[in-house]
Amino acid sequence: MRSEVELYARGTSPVHAWDARWKLAAAALFAAVLVSLQTLAAAALGAGLALGWLVAARLPARPVLGRLAAAQFILLPCLVVLPFSAGGESFRVGPMELSREGLRLAGVLYLRALALVTLGLAVVYSTPMVVLLRALQAFRLPRVLVEIALLTYRYLFTLWWELTRMRWAVAARGFAGRGGLRDYRTLAQVLGVTLVRSVERTERIQQALHCRGFQGRLRTLQQFRARPTDGFKALLAVALAAALLVWERGGGAG
Repeated sequence: MRSEVELYARGTSPVHAWDARWKLAAAALFAAVLVSLQTLAAAALGAGLALGWLVAARLPARPVLGRLAAAQFILLPCLVVLPFSAGGESFRVGPMELSREGLRLAGVLYLRALALVTLGLAVVYSTPMVVLLRALQAFRLPRVLVEIALLTYRYLFTLWWELTRMRWAVAARGFAGRGGLRDYRTLAQVLGVTLVRSVERTERIQQALHCRGFQGRLRTLQQFRARPTDGFKALLAVALAAALLVWERGGGAG
């Protein structure tokens, strides 16, 4: 099985062609600025700039919009809770009493989170996962963490396929899943077999890695070669982030 992310990571957009090291560094700095924004106008502008990253990546609209829509289940609760729970001056809308400060805070938090999700999609969907981890390793991320992340990502889909096969197997044998004691016993047996197969597969993976001389360092065919355009893109991202921060701190965001 292939991750949906990998299907779109080999594009030709400016974001795809950006050296992964420069891309990660610029995105990290941009994200740091986004989480520091305190005004509604600045947060809205930050979300717009993050959307610009996504548009520049020229990714298919349907999967990206699907991921953004799925993120709303996590982001929208803050819009519901804070207007009723925050203090300060309040006003009434019918039978409901809403806090002005709560509404402002909810809007800021929502826009900041949406901007971070959008920025993350632009980076992850435009970079193969192995290259992304290789770039993190270039930033001296502990090798153990890189190795764990790579193996987790690589075999998560394999284990999911194993679980899917088990579901097909029990369905072919007449399992209906109506919730009785016998069904629970069957599910426990399926889970146990899946865990046993997972352990066996892990042992085979470890043996295969040792046979190939793996020593805990990620090696890929990707060779990083920074070009002037990579530095220019990073400087542009830094300049936009700095301008946004200065604009807010200078009172331009109200």
